[in-house]
Amino acid sequence: MSKRWGPSAANAAIAAFAVLGLGFANSAAAQAPECSGKNAQISKSIKKPMSAAFDAVKAQNWPEVFNQVAIAQADAKPKNMYDEFWIHKLLGSANAGQKKYAEAGAELELIADSPCLSDEDRLDNVKLLTQVYYQVDNYPKVIEYGNRALKTGAPPDFGLYVGQAYYLSNDFQNAAKTMKEVVASLESQGKPPGEQNLRIIHGACAQLEDKACVAEQGEKLVKHYPKPEYWQNVVVSMMRSDATDNQMLNVMRLAMQVGAMTTSDQFIEMAEIALNAGLPGEAITAIDAGKAKDVFKDGRKADVEKMLERAKAAADTDKKSLAQQETAAKANAQGNADVKLGAAYLSYGESAKAIEVLSRGISKGGVRNPDEAGILLGIAYLKAGNKPEAAKAFQTVNKDPTLTKVAKLWLLNT
Repeated sequence: MSKRWGPSAANAAIAAFAVLGLGFANSAAAQAPECSGKNAQISKSIKKPMSAAFDAVKAQNWPEVFNQVAIAQADAKPKNMYDEFWIHKLLGSANAGQKKYAEAGAELELIADSPCLSDEDRLDNVKLLTQVYYQVDNYPKVIEYGNRALKTGAPPDFGLYVGQAYYLSNDFQNAAKTMKEVVASLESQGKPPGEQNLRIIHGACAQLEDKACVAEQGEKLVKHYPKPEYWQNVVVSMMRSDATDNQMLNVMRLAMQVGAMTTSDQFIEMAEIALNAGLPGEAITAIDAGKAKDVFKDGRKADVEKMLERAKAAADTDKKSLAQQETAAKANAQGNADVKLGAAYLSYGESAKAIEVLSRGISKGGVRNPDEAGILLGIAYLKAGNKPEAAKAFQTVNKDPTLTKVAKLWLLNT
């Protein structure tokens, strides 16, 4: 799992921390008696070097910060709690500014529970602790402070640090749990679930061999972030060896639509199934799509060309008989012939005619495979640009588990 999101955000936050929020008269920090009123003062004996250190932070002169704080620390007079708080905060800033994240974390931890921090400042400090430890792959600390930040008001997407830390620690159970909570919180606010959030859950569930969770997250990825690689993950999992030719053809129809067909074997298998199903037009479409992607290499080109010639010859014959087929289909009391004819029209790019014939066949009843009829009608409506009617057609698919899932995925295109 790559750290695509966390580090860039952490760098920005750490850079801001190194130069902001520093001022001895910080009223927001004066929340406890030890750090309020007269106590909210740097001791006179070290005020000069501490003021110089503060100015050095604003100038991002990190070596000078260390020099001036060292002078203050070397002063023999006792230091109050406010002195100690600012010493560690300044050192944390200087270390962060020099990208010495482990050292910055050590200083920030010393003031994590300081009464000199308001609740708001304490949350900011804990968030920064999460981020600096993330930079040095200290995942136990990321988990500790990240969870603390989430419990005390950090936004939901901050959980990505924690989820990735769990994942990279091979604690896939907690990685999935944390990120599911993040996604649920975002969705409850009407916000997108976050691509990286879903990727972590998907990866964690894969490691846990939780197939139901993998399928669910895969579907969420293609719904919200429909990239070909996510579609490939979803579709490939449906290309099972025990699938029937009819199921496989419908999976491949979807795969080709969303750009998830990537290998010569897939395009050839789709063409073969289509030919065997009496749909030479669809076989031609599959081969042409494979050619467009240049998947047929020298060793297979000759075989593919022979298959294409066979498909074209069959398509020529089929097209000449379409009118005759329609006359026979209309006369048939049951809708099977209409559905088969509608599939043919669809394969030749005649969406309007396909809708007419498929609708007629479905309305007659007695269709052997009503689920496939519903998918074909939905595709035809999509090709015709009528998404509302396509959605209605896909929603009728509910018997065959594989085709039901295919229809559900088609619905994401409506």
